[in-house]
Amino acid sequence: MTSVLEEKLRAAFPPEQAHLLAEVIHEAYNDLVKARDFNELKSIVGELAQAQKRTEEQVEELAQAQKRTEERVEELAQAQKRTEERVEELAQAQKRTEERVEELAQAQKRTEERVDQLAVAVAELAEAQKHTERAVKQLARQVGGLSEALGGSLEDLALEVVPEILEYRWGMEIEFCERDTLPLRNGSYEFDLVIRGQVHGEPILVLGEVKSNITESEVERFLNLVAQVEATEEIRPLFFGYRVERAAKALIRDRGAVMVTTRGKYFPE
Repeated sequence: MTSVLEEKLRAAFPPEQAHLLAEVIHEAYNDLVKARDFNELKSIVGELAQAQKRTEEQVEELAQAQKRTEERVEELAQAQKRTEERVEELAQAQKRTEERVEELAQAQKRTEERVDQLAVAVAELAEAQKHTERAVKQLARQVGGLSEALGGSLEDLALEVVPEILEYRWGMEIEFCERDTLPLRNGSYEFDLVIRGQVHGEPILVLGEVKSNITESEVERFLNLVAQVEATEEIRPLFFGYRVERAAKALIRDRGAVMVTTRGKYFPE
């Protein structure tokens, strides 16, 4: 009976437990246990077997849960590793950003220094401009004085040269040669040269304009003035100077005036 009972118990218990239970049951059976008690005992043993089976199932479930936990922990470990790598990337990016900011700060500093230098240069240039303007004003006054002196010299030269040229070119008999103010239809004008005389017995009035450089606009202006002079003599306009513009020369020729240069050249021929 013991062997049969032990064989049955091995279906639910390890061999050692099955053997021990079989002996205990056998001894109890031999001593006191009746058939009904034995049946109850068998029921208890069955329940123990079922409890053991459930325990093993729970252990298996716990093992599976432990496996899932370990897998989850591994996933968390990998996520933590990726997080640390990302944090390191962000730290490197922050470092590069700080280095770039430092570079920009240095560039800004150099720019400000350059701006300061430029401001100083502009201030120096402005001061130099003031000196230049003062020098230009002084030069203008000097040129103005020189122009007045030169104008006087040209007029004096014209008073000496022009009469001789007219005597030679026109055969003019000079009666008067000076600066003089003549009446106009609307006011009066001081002419640089006023020469009165005769050419072949006919009275001639020569009105001259003396300029270092004869321009077209000056020719036009002077001829308009001459046209306002009222006189009984024939009026002939004349220009005297160092140089004459090409357009001014053409206008002189077209309007019947003449030009005498400081070198004694006379035109038109």
